[in-house]
Amino acid sequence: MPQTLIKVSGVGNEDNARKLVAEGEQFPGVRLINVNTNDGRVVITHTDTFDLESFKHKLAEWGLSAE
Repeated sequence: MPQTLIKVSGVGNEDNARKLVAEGEQFPGVRLINVNTNDGRVVITHTDTFDLESFKHKLAEWGLSAE
């Protein structure tokens, strides 16, 4: 399965990281999310139908932002 690496500001907090994983894994096409709270890197394992721009929009709704 393909993977995408993005940097997300606001996930240095464990609660935000847990929310990102819980909510993000419900997003269409997402299979698994790994968050590095030290540097904000987020690895998304997904299907070919995953829409990164829509996912970034959803992050903004959760109060996070992708770089």
